[in-house]
Amino acid sequence: MTTTQIVFGLAVFLLAGTVKGLVGLGLPTITIALTSLVLPLTESVALIALPTIFTNVWQAAVGGKFWVILRRQWPLIVPLIAALYFTMWLVGQKGPPWAFLVLAAVLVIYSGLGLLRIRLHIHADLEKPLAPAIGLVSGFVAGLVGVPIIPLMPYLQGLDIKPTELVQTLGVVLCATSLTLTASLLLFGLLDGQRAVVSAAAVVPALAGMWIGQQVRNRLSVEQFRVAVFWALLLTGLYTFASRLLW
Repeated sequence: MTTTQIVFGLAVFLLAGTVKGLVGLGLPTITIALTSLVLPLTESVALIALPTIFTNVWQAAVGGKFWVILRRQWPLIVPLIAALYFTMWLVGQKGPPWAFLVLAAVLVIYSGLGLLRIRLHIHADLEKPLAPAIGLVSGFVAGLVGVPIIPLMPYLQGLDIKPTELVQTLGVVLCATSLTLTASLLLFGLLDGQRAVVSAAAVVPALAGMWIGQQVRNRLSVEQFRVAVFWALLLTGLYTFASRLLW
């Protein structure tokens, strides 16, 4: 990575941390979406390793329902962890050339659901049978592109969970994801040398951005900000898709 790429990456972490502080999610998605425009996808995934651990631990610890959430979500978390690790082992260090298309599809689908205000409503009887399947698919996607937002996010948002508890639930599930991702990166030699140093350095702007986002949460229209984020992700996904097809 060049100095310009490193500076750009740290600035992206500040922005993504601010978004996470405002709306409770988005750090790995925004970071990978933007840094992958100038870096190989494996480099982008390696950069998010340490910042996502710190920010997700912070989010998972706030709310007072950690063990309640863990008991409810373990049928989702265990398959997600297993699928993530197996996928990273399977694809190797470089990853398949079509992984960028998966990333583009994830960005377009996720932003499209947000812009169209489409929200699933999952009946309580379907939660237990659906959870392992959602975990497996989300783990596969996370192993390819570093973010498990599809189908994980629509699934969790469709459960009968209070908004405040949902934020902590996202923190708990994504904390398990980020810990597994980082362990896999270390084990497969994708987080060493300069990557580890830059990822560690990125913790500072990520946490600073998260603090800024929390401070300004009550001063801005969070809904308008969410719409802007979804549009940015949609355009990034479309650009990624078009650029890969043209190349």
